[in-house]
Amino acid sequence: MSAQKIDLTKLNPEQLTMVKQQFDQELQHFSQSLQALNVARNKFRECKEDIESVSKLEDQKQEILVPLSASLYVKGRVKDAQKFTVDVGTGYYVEKSAKDAIEFYDKKIAKLNQESVQIQNIIKEKSQSALAIEGHIRQAAIKLHEQNAQAQAGKPTSA
Repeated sequence: MSAQKIDLTKLNPEQLTMVKQQFDQELQHFSQSLQALNVARNKFRECKEDIESVSKLEDQKQEILVPLSASLYVKGRVKDAQKFTVDVGTGYYVEKSAKDAIEFYDKKIAKLNQESVQIQNIIKEKSQSALAIEGHIRQAAIKLHEQNAQAQAGKPTSA
């Protein structure tokens, strides 16, 4: 990611406002990305917990509810509590042992944790920049107000 340096002191209030709006849009985008990463990470954690839970079953014929849709289930039985079919992405599924499936999800979670930290750092940096821009907008507005007051003071009043 290339960061462009802008001398905020050389921008007028309208330009500062446009730059601030751009930063706000970027902040919103990164916040949404962070939220999506958190949703994915939670999904992978749930998968890992489910594997750990099912692989500990002592009764290999344990009954479970199998989802057919978001609100439709059928009864089923666990055939082998040590083998899992894992969605590895883009419609591909691979059979893995409980240990391998847990390792797979651990790697996914670790990668998402790393990406989350990177995005959090970007959000922090963008937030600090947005605050700096707001400060410059206030300074520019005060300066403009003072110039207008001085211009008004210099004009003769009509009676």
